[in-house]
Amino acid sequence: MAEHLADGLFVGPDNYVPRLGTGDDACTVEILRRRSDGQIVPVWSVVLDGPKAARTLYDWMMTNPPSWSMWGRLSLRVGPEAAGRLIIRAADEHERVRIEQERLRRENQKEQARLSRQITLYYYDPKKKAPSLGLERGSENSPFFRMTFTEKWERDRVLDWLTNQRAHFADMEELWAEHGALALERHILAGMRETERVVKARGDSAGGRRPLRFWRGE
Repeated sequence: MAEHLADGLFVGPDNYVPRLGTGDDACTVEILRRRSDGQIVPVWSVVLDGPKAARTLYDWMMTNPPSWSMWGRLSLRVGPEAAGRLIIRAADEHERVRIEQERLRRENQKEQARLSRQITLYYYDPKKKAPSLGLERGSENSPFFRMTFTEKWERDRVLDWLTNQRAHFADMEELWAEHGALALERHILAGMRETERVVKARGDSAGGRRPLRFWRGE
């Protein structure tokens, strides 16, 4: 059976184009061919389980104009059934890849959200440079706060205290954002010294330059 369609519909190579059914044929997808005499004839069709499945297949086919001629010619050469198996297999693989990519995108989005909430403490021992420590969000490439020391033991003294303050890193970032790095540095040093005083009074101090060396937090 032939039918005449608007010329603008045929934009694919060699006058082949997919068509999605409407109305009672909403579950049908076809490949149409315009012959040299101007007649429009279906060379392949499939009836799917529902309009959504038909729309999914049709939308995928519409993203592949270079394949329209191949699918149409294949249907004429090996028959609609054999060609249909290849077309549906390619569509299923495309959908599988799309679903997997979407899953990976969602997982990456969740991971980025998790990292954006996570603050990590780092310490640095660069050669021929002053030792330092820093606080960095997992979603960033550099620390938002960095504290530099003259001697390594000074850095480690602060590190002994700061290592056990992870629950307060978000508060420290807020203090840094509102009042600057100097205010956060003073807060850290004051907290460290107060803890050293309390630990020493309890008789739990490690003594020496790093009194909190064996302290594991409250």
